[in-house]
Amino acid sequence: MAVSIPSGLTDDNDFVDLLNALLNALVVQQTPEQLWVIQIDNWFDHKWLRYSGSGSVASKFPADWTSSFMDRFTSVKEQFWRDKLTFPPFTPERIAARWSFLHTEEGYIEAPLPKLPHKESRRRSHSNLNRRVEDFVQSASLVWYSGNTLKNGRGSVMVYGIGPGEPICWFAAFGRKSGWTVERTKGIDKEQVSRLLIGG
Repeated sequence: MAVSIPSGLTDDNDFVDLLNALLNALVVQQTPEQLWVIQIDNWFDHKWLRYSGSGSVASKFPADWTSSFMDRFTSVKEQFWRDKLTFPPFTPERIAARWSFLHTEEGYIEAPLPKLPHKESRRRSHSNLNRRVEDFVQSASLVWYSGNTLKNGRGSVMVYGIGPGEPICWFAAFGRKSGWTVERTKGIDKEQVSRLLIGG
């Protein structure tokens, strides 16, 4: 049974067709036990790839800075990309839709899974820093894609492939000109993405 994600009101139908081709190529290539597809409300860029969140670290102001203004700042915020893969810290408001599928003898069937990759309530970003994907699932493909493609004329897809060995993580940006094409990638070659789309 082929995986199929429906188009929403703000989706470009051709982009969703491209997404579905990509999903079906991924499950053939990786055959994960679970497939998660998560729509983000709008465009997101490559900086989200492997991004873990922000947290506080000790301030690096020189010790001889003694003004009362500087004394108030003993820590500063810093962004983190952890060695151990964590979920991208999208806020709950940005999760527009999500689907989960299980691998069966008949193929992939949609099934509501109790553990969610994203929390449903808002939390501080630093709470995500140690929320490791490997603690969540042992075999899965997690795919995030951008919504609002009908208006924007551009789309993004981010893939985390979890299985034996190191996770496979990549990002691809697409643009709609005379049709949807791959414009930029990170963690994968454009040609590899194009081959996945043809194979799907």
